[in-house]
Amino acid sequence: MKAVWLDLVSRRIVEGDVPEPVLESDSQVLIRVAETGVCGTDRELAAFRFGEAPPGETTLIPGHEALGQVLAVGAGVANLKPGDWVVPTVRRACVPPCRACARYRRDLCVSGGYAERGIFRLHGYMAERAVDYADDLIPVPEAIADLAVLAEPLSVVEKAIEKAVRLHEEGVGRALVLGAGPIGFLAALALQIRGIEVAIHSAEPTAHPKAAKVVSAGIRYCAALNSAEAFDVVVEATGSAEAAFAGFRHLGPGGIYAVLGGGVGAGHISFLDLIRNNQIVFGSVNASPESMALAVTDLARLDRRVLEGIIRRAPLADFRRTIFDPPRDTFKLVHVMPG
Repeated sequence: MKAVWLDLVSRRIVEGDVPEPVLESDSQVLIRVAETGVCGTDRELAAFRFGEAPPGETTLIPGHEALGQVLAVGAGVANLKPGDWVVPTVRRACVPPCRACARYRRDLCVSGGYAERGIFRLHGYMAERAVDYADDLIPVPEAIADLAVLAEPLSVVEKAIEKAVRLHEEGVGRALVLGAGPIGFLAALALQIRGIEVAIHSAEPTAHPKAAKVVSAGIRYCAALNSAEAFDVVVEATGSAEAAFAGFRHLGPGGIYAVLGGGVGAGHISFLDLIRNNQIVFGSVNASPESMALAVTDLARLDRRVLEGIIRRAPLADFRRTIFDPPRDTFKLVHVMPG
């Protein structure tokens, strides 16, 4: 079958044929991969900044945002059947399971021994077919299958927003999202459908196509923020440490700051202000199966026209362009898989 893989020895990205996956357990499912999303993690992997091949191998098939259709199920699988649409979770439990993995919260693994499809120690979905355990697949209603490739990035947002809302003792009225990439836009949409007033601040000028899409969704777009403006929740989704530090200036009393993308960097925050204002800062990555299921539910609640407008599809053969030279006016690039 066709696949794209990273050769971690020669540091090349290659397209070619790989062996077909087969069911090896009664609890496994064979899926046809229909679509795979491309994100910053895939670009970091393709630059060989991190990533780890499965044990005993020197190559890694990337792709952790995926939509699949069930082709066959093991004898012990009762909740899925051929023809069903599914989205896979990314992280798999450590072995033996730590206390978090043992309660099905692999996203909170404390041992560091987890694996992640297409990132660490497990092949991903940039291939025509894949095998997964049924427990690692979230069913998708056929009516939203064309949007479900967004479920994985949305699930990361769902986890962070759920925690932020739970931690804010006075109730969240206003939220600020830093960054107008796919994670930032999805975060704003998820906050919006919860009745929270939300604004996006990003580096793109107001005439940029991304800014226009934000505004068309009924979300305030700010190329510049009033220095006195404060929010109950700030969601950082820029990948920039400088932007992450700047966001603290807009965190109100009792505010919650969720860091989703900020990289390594030096900056200044006032710990005294954190103390005086009873503020909370947390980082979040990956998502629980519950967050993935909630993402699927929320995809059906969000405006279809908005979601359709942020996806740009391309054949797998265009992987070099989508990974190395993505268009700047697109939120989410998605590969349509062959077959």
